[in-house]
Amino acid sequence: MINFDGIKKITERLKWKQGDEDENWAKKAIDNLMKKLIKHNKQALENLEFALRCQGQQKTECVTIPRSLDGRLQISHRKALPHVIYCRVYRWPDLQSHHELKAIEDCRFCYESGQKDICINPYHYKRVHAAGVLPPVLVPRYSEKPPQEVPPTLAKFQLMEMSGSKMPQNVNMANVNFTMDFICDDQEWEGKHSKHGGKNRKNRSLEKTGPKEMEKDK
Repeated sequence: MINFDGIKKITERLKWKQGDEDENWAKKAIDNLMKKLIKHNKQALENLEFALRCQGQQKTECVTIPRSLDGRLQISHRKALPHVIYCRVYRWPDLQSHHELKAIEDCRFCYESGQKDICINPYHYKRVHAAGVLPPVLVPRYSEKPPQEVPPTLAKFQLMEMSGSKMPQNVNMANVNFTMDFICDDQEWEGKHSKHGGKNRKNRSLEKTGPKEMEKDK
């Protein structure tokens, strides 16, 4: 005699990790399956009860239902492949695609066999990694501030430090910007007055020596 209460108790003990809506959908899927098995294959209903009870620890028979025209089964407003539906209900609530499932060798009516009946025994399939199915991506709730731009001069010293080069002890980081600006201004001044190179360099030399030193030279 078929034990309908046994199957209901087993499915209740599985404790699906889903919301209320998904749990209601799972119950509808179970009711739909029981009706199909009673109508087409009563022995398969007992096989399903045994498979759920031993949870893959023992060898079990195929649990088959007729294949539809497009191979899918509609439960409420959702339509999916039968073995995906019941593997999701009984084993993996986060299952997304049939690409994540692979039938065991003992399954004679697996989905890939193309036969008129499909095995929906959840323990006749194992889960595999599918290249086309991506894991969920966690997105931060608040966008992070963009990193501040590092000044070129400071970046050079950071690069020296990373490469193992030591910074001279007489370098004062507080005056780095001033020193570099002075060098750039000096080079720019020489570039603008390159036509009068000798004369300009002499004038700049006189400016640096000062009046007193000029008198000594005389």
